[in-house]
Amino acid sequence: MLRDFGCTYVLVGHSERRQLFGETDETVRRKVGALLAANVLPIVCVGETLEERDEQRTLEVVERQVRGALMGIPPSALAAITVAYEPVWAIGTGKTATSAQAQEVHAAIRRILRELAGGAADAIRIQYGGSVKPENAAELMSQPDVDGALVGGASLKAKDFIAIVKGALR
Repeated sequence: MLRDFGCTYVLVGHSERRQLFGETDETVRRKVGALLAANVLPIVCVGETLEERDEQRTLEVVERQVRGALMGIPPSALAAITVAYEPVWAIGTGKTATSAQAQEVHAAIRRILRELAGGAADAIRIQYGGSVKPENAAELMSQPDVDGALVGGASLKAKDFIAIVKGALR
């Protein structure tokens, strides 16, 4: 149905779906498979809560989510997937991961993708989402494993979104 409406990308595993609708890593995996079968490109969202970050569990949580969402997907199909690291504590709060924090998590995701997809892992985009703003976009996207941004609220303000795009092009 989504493909019939012209959708080419679909978010799966967003924190709000996980929290409000009880979506699990298994649910996300099934959706990823269905989207790929329908030739729709999944953007798989992963990220930790503030409590999980404070407990030093960020990498554990993100690894569980990435593996849970992608385990069993053929490596050839994984190249079509985008992973979006969206720390739950940063979504809509005005708080943003530092570029070093984002890079640490993105590098861990890239390592996991290499285990799951082999050489195809370098072609998989890993985006950062979580209060991306004109003031932080360029610094975040300058990190070696940050391949772009999944922009939320700032995309609703043309001036801010244009500034973010310009920051990404630096």
